[in-house]
Amino acid sequence: MSVKRRIFLCFIFFMIFFIPVKGYAAQTSNVDYSVEPILPANQIKRGNTFFDLKVLPNQKQTLKIKINNFAKTQQTFHIRVNDAQTNSNLVIDYNNFETNGFIGAKKISTMIEYPKTITIPAQKSGIVSLNLSVLNQSFDGILLGGIQVQKEKPKKKTNENTFTTEYDYIIGLMLSENEKKIVPELKFVSVKPSVIENNAGVEIQLQNVKPINIAAVTLNGYIYKDKSPKPVISRIIKNGSIAPESSFKIAFFNGEMGKTKPLEPGNYLLKLTLEEKNGQRWDFEEEFEITKKQAQTVNNHVFVVKKDNTLLYGIMGVLLAILLLLLLLVVKKYKKKQH
Repeated sequence: MSVKRRIFLCFIFFMIFFIPVKGYAAQTSNVDYSVEPILPANQIKRGNTFFDLKVLPNQKQTLKIKINNFAKTQQTFHIRVNDAQTNSNLVIDYNNFETNGFIGAKKISTMIEYPKTITIPAQKSGIVSLNLSVLNQSFDGILLGGIQVQKEKPKKKTNENTFTTEYDYIIGLMLSENEKKIVPELKFVSVKPSVIENNAGVEIQLQNVKPINIAAVTLNGYIYKDKSPKPVISRIIKNGSIAPESSFKIAFFNGEMGKTKPLEPGNYLLKLTLEEKNGQRWDFEEEFEITKKQAQTVNNHVFVVKKDNTLLYGIMGVLLAILLLLLLLVVKKYKKKQH
């Protein structure tokens, strides 16, 4: 199996998360294409390299992006519009086409019609048109998503030891209708033991129920067992980000990722604090139990559990003893007949 590394070169909206990627980046030995937006007249900030659009209810508009193919052969690119979500590391994710983590009523992905693929000749540029149809019902806050462009993978089978790199470009897409201030609101949903990427741990589910992102978030989480003053599981995240109207799970590993320890049943206490850059803070405290069955389910999935075969060995020993006794009786009876 070839080793693949995915490098996401993203045009992200907020300065703290922004990674400036221009056409020149695609002129390196590894990158053979680039993507850039063609900003329309209703762009709020002209200096941004993502779509930050002021729109009206029922507005129709064609958005355009430019794909530059620097390769010496023609290339096919796949286009996709995704709704912004929050991943388990507290980062806004624009790459997920599934919308399980989006809890809003208005999806930016359903407002746009676009070609799913485009083929561009060698060392040429192509324009992709995306038709935006804003919903009739007005909205406050923002709608957030991303236009994802991915080069089609080569159909040739690569050597097992080949190191290949794939690139996704994402151009941010943010829509707003007014400047009404929206105050973020985080809600606690649940805490439960879980298998996290083949690691033992605990997942904490939260929701940002408001149509506004939360930037520069610091998370401090501690889990205590049986009223112990020292936490048995903890996680600290700095400079996180949370997508608007998103439901997300934060992973707490029971030890170091890749080297987690088995979960122990018992009573636990979660203390969780999140604070954003403007000082708004959310504190959550929740008691929960990890049952013996829950711990076994997680541990059996993650670890090779040694089974206690004492009873089995005991039964086998008794049966063997009975068998030997019967054998001795048969031999003894046979000898008597011989005499």
